[in-house]
Amino acid sequence: MASSRLAVIRPTVASYSKDSSVAERVVLMCASALFAGLSPKECWEIASCSNARKFARDELLFMQGQPVRNLVLLQTGSVKLTQLSSSGNEVILWMNGQGDAVGVQVEAPTCNHTCSARAMEQCHALTWEYSRLQSLIVEYPQIRKNVNQILANRLQELEERFREVATEKVAKRLAFTLLRLLRHVGKEAREGVQVSLSREELAQMVGTTLFTISRILSKWSEEGLVLPLREAVIIRNPQRLKQVGDNDF
Repeated sequence: MASSRLAVIRPTVASYSKDSSVAERVVLMCASALFAGLSPKECWEIASCSNARKFARDELLFMQGQPVRNLVLLQTGSVKLTQLSSSGNEVILWMNGQGDAVGVQVEAPTCNHTCSARAMEQCHALTWEYSRLQSLIVEYPQIRKNVNQILANRLQELEERFREVATEKVAKRLAFTLLRLLRHVGKEAREGVQVSLSREELAQMVGTTLFTISRILSKWSEEGLVLPLREAVIIRNPQRLKQVGDNDF
């Protein structure tokens, strides 16, 4: 009698656990730009096709030049996307955080990755095989619109960064970069909002030297704008950082 009761309970518990897991995925998807405009019911159906993945700190999600096989949606953690020059120098292109889609392509089955993606910390994510995603895009055309909008936004940011490199001094470029990172991957800390990038990585993004970044952060620390850490920067005063001028350093 007891064994028959357990046989009834076990499927019920397993079913509840599965539904609970999918529900968590739907909440994430509804808040993501990739699935904007889709109903919770549609997100539920798409979430049912996803796989859960965990990436360790410093683990590669994919490498530059590899065929595109999966789309990754971050649940937790952050990922940096880098590109190598012909001389082997690495440049950080993007930082992705919770709710961001990593490795977005329009026509993925015929594409190779143009950059590499590496986990900055332990990350939990949902993944879809691109062959499966293509059929979902046909079924839900809104996803293609969202992908195009994501890529358009990235192009606009690249244009802004190019203009900044051409027209702004280093201090202002660093301020703009930190404010962007604050929005994308910033995490609340006791003394402000923490951006987990080293000074060397910030120098890559800004297009300057490690020495220059260190000098600027030291000055801003004295003024109470930031708190530099070994592998991060805590932004104490975003409003004042927005007002940094060309002559502030």
